Amino acid sequence: MLDAAAHTTTAIDITLRPYQLTCVSRVLTAFQLRPKGGRVLIVLPTGCGKTLVFAKVAHSMGLTTLIIAHRQELLQQAADKYRMIDPTAIIGQVGAGRHEWGAPVTVASVQTISRPEHLKKLKLFGYGLVIIDECHHSASAGYQAVLDALPEACVLGVTATPDRLDKQSIEQIFGEPIFQASIIDMVEQGYLSNIRAIAIPTATSLDDLHTQAGDFKLDELEIAVDTPDRNGRIVKGYLKHCNGRQGLCFAVTVAHAEHLADAFKRAGIPAASVCGETPQEERKRILADYDTGELLILCNVGVLTEGYDHPKTSCILMGRPTQSRALYVQSIGRGTRLAPGKIDCIILDITDNTLKHRLEPLSLSRALVRPLRDGESILEAKEREEREEQEQASEKITGQGEERERWTKVTKREQDLEIHLLDRMKWQRKHNGVYHMDVGEQKHRILLFPSETTEGHYSVWAKLAPDFRTQQWLKDSPLDDAMQHAEMKARLLQSEKKQLVDMGMPWRSGPVTDGQRFMLIKFGIDYTGSMTSGEASDLIGKAIVERDRLKALKKAEQEALKKAKKNAKELRKRGRASA
Repeated sequence: MLDAAAHTTTAIDITLRPYQLTCVSRVLTAFQLRPKGGRVLIVLPTGCGKTLVFAKVAHSMGLTTLIIAHRQELLQQAADKYRMIDPTAIIGQVGAGRHEWGAPVTVASVQTISRPEHLKKLKLFGYGLVIIDECHHSASAGYQAVLDALPEACVLGVTATPDRLDKQSIEQIFGEPIFQASIIDMVEQGYLSNIRAIAIPTATSLDDLHTQAGDFKLDELEIAVDTPDRNGRIVKGYLKHCNGRQGLCFAVTVAHAEHLADAFKRAGIPAASVCGETPQEERKRILADYDTGELLILCNVGVLTEGYDHPKTSCILMGRPTQSRALYVQSIGRGTRLAPGKIDCIILDITDNTLKHRLEPLSLSRALVRPLRDGESILEAKEREEREEQEQASEKITGQGEERERWTKVTKREQDLEIHLLDRMKWQRKHNGVYHMDVGEQKHRILLFPSETTEGHYSVWAKLAPDFRTQQWLKDSPLDDAMQHAEMKARLLQSEKKQLVDMGMPWRSGPVTDGQRFMLIKFGIDYTGSMTSGEASDLIGKAIVERDRLKALKKAEQEALKKAKKNAKELRKRGRASA
């Protein structure tokens, strides 16, 4: 039986937010320009109403609509949000044992409709509009089979995280986003809860782990991180910084989630674990207990990253290390929704002790493409950056603080900066602009030489004991990359491990990142799909230098004008006195 909301006969007056109205308008315009086969991508953070936006689009277009997702929870959300726009809508479902074809709106599981027998029905019924929720999954074969079956349909993709570990760009499917906003954008505009970063150091090393499908190999990762000591540190971090808050803890495996939940319970904190294997009724009961506040901590494995919303969640514990920015952003997005009495969401960033990383909120900084200091929130970081920018301009005018100016330039570059670079190791700066530091008891010397051809670029050189012969470690690269490379080498030397030498930076040949794309747009720099991350970094670096130069010039002119007016006033005053 088709599901109709027969009990409701009047539409609910839904007022969309300004950015949601912009999204809807741009999508409708795009499909008007290409009514058959058009494809559009929207990127909005978790908690910013993606489902409401695409429901409004579907209702406005009035076409037979197919809404696809990969989880039952997402399908139910889509149906519920559509009824907020049109309570009388008849909505069919295909998936989870239901095969309700023929409705004006159909919500469907991709696992079901990508089967050959259902692909035939897709072609039979035909759909004018296809909406793919969490469309970062759409590069998979199942989604592609569905799209191939409906070549003339308009296709709208929505996601919070367009990047994928397998490096397949969903922009090849949809084109560049016609609207894109980040978590930072929405926090600053007041639509999402402020986020605060707390680094929780552990003694766990991830240096020797292998990768599989772009992320840490799960069996090796479980052995490394599922230890009583590390689990205990996570619990202690919660008690110190988040005690009393409701939080989601993300684990590596089912056993890891259970061990973390047990560690919380031993500390007197109400906790439970859920996973894909948890029986449906038990899972409903656990989620209900969390909703009512009976449980404070919910440990999970992969089931609460997409499609789960509990706005009162004000703490995220990343017990699972990951190389996936998308997975990290999806996880922290569970805590960014606004709720009454909710001040902020604390991310306990578990900083496992690897030589390549600092004991700082590194993972969160990477995910947000904004460096956060330990204990600092997004809004506090913004205020600090604005304050540093003002100080930088002032120091350029006065000629003071040359080293401070260079530090500020590095920390202000959001496009590829992951951590603060000059505020930990004891770098010294010579008058010729060369940075150097001595490492270990043997006094190995590492140096950063300014590029003779590219402003703001440095090469990394070293003189290692016992012979102190000069060797180059890295050719001309942006200062922050050079510093990160040099400090990683320094830690290897300090650990007495075998020195590693790599002559290039692989990231420079990769695709433009979301943070770089934001900065390119901000500075009005044209970019194409063929641009590399290194090329984008160079252009953004030059734009920042030019922006700072113009700001300093403007301030100097204002100061000169102010001084001239003051001198003129003094002259007039003296003239009157002499008369």
